[in-house]
Amino acid sequence: MNPIQAALTGVFLLLSFAVLFLLRPALSLPKGQNPLKKRRSAVSGAKLKVTERLSLHFATLFRQTRCTGNKFLALVLASAAGGFLAGLLLFGGAQLAGVMAVCVLPAPYFYLTIKSSAAAREEIEGLENTMSIITNAYAGCDDIIRSVELYVEEKNRDVPPHLRVTTPFDEFVTEIRLVNPDVVHGLYRLAAKVRNRYFHEWVKTLILCHQDRRLKFALFPIIKAMNDAKSMQVESDGMMVRVWRDYLMTAGLMISIIPMMRFANAEWFYLLTGTTVGRTLIILMLLTALATAFYVMKATRPANR
Repeated sequence: MNPIQAALTGVFLLLSFAVLFLLRPALSLPKGQNPLKKRRSAVSGAKLKVTERLSLHFATLFRQTRCTGNKFLALVLASAAGGFLAGLLLFGGAQLAGVMAVCVLPAPYFYLTIKSSAAAREEIEGLENTMSIITNAYAGCDDIIRSVELYVEEKNRDVPPHLRVTTPFDEFVTEIRLVNPDVVHGLYRLAAKVRNRYFHEWVKTLILCHQDRRLKFALFPIIKAMNDAKSMQVESDGMMVRVWRDYLMTAGLMISIIPMMRFANAEWFYLLTGTTVGRTLIILMLLTALATAFYVMKATRPANR
């Protein structure tokens, strides 16, 4: 390896280290000690399959962003085509352009995920009240399905049928009554439709209550803990914006090296795009940008999700 190739390798390693250094994990809420934690973690039942969980995840994503499957597919194809054209302009070769097209395929998913955060926040604002109503109803009647039905009836009482908005709780009642009467499986599906850590804990406790009704009073501390965590949401949202800003700036600096070399030093540009070592570095750089994008999305999730 000649000195120029060694220098390019060093620059890439330094940039990659900068990306990993900037993308530190987001601040997470401290997990309290709960005597039912082990029992909730050991809950057994009709857990969802991976395909069913993915299907529910995308269905929820499309519902929150008002997107359709065909529109999402069109966005993915457009993203791949744009990435391929950008790769041709940056690298001047079809191979590296194809790698870049593959790396930008998840871009529509990132966009919809960020866009859905506002809708998800609006849903979560009323989630605590919903959980409280259902918990109070369940404490009185000892029937999970009936408790959710009472909430749905109360929610839709003064709303005309054509203006009613279908929620995961409406879907839960419909699925239990008309599709699959398995309450445990229905609760797992309900939990998969709402991205909230406290809600998932609440649903797991409901599953335990379905097996042992004496545990129903363990639902109230979860709602209280969810209320206490609301004050941290604003800080979490501000941190998410800062982390995404730092990530996009760093990724932009990494990519901008390619066109800068084309105009500044043609020999270096050839070594970077025309040799095996250079192409390998570019591929590693693109894969690093893709992997860290998923890392950022996971790290910037709100603390209560």
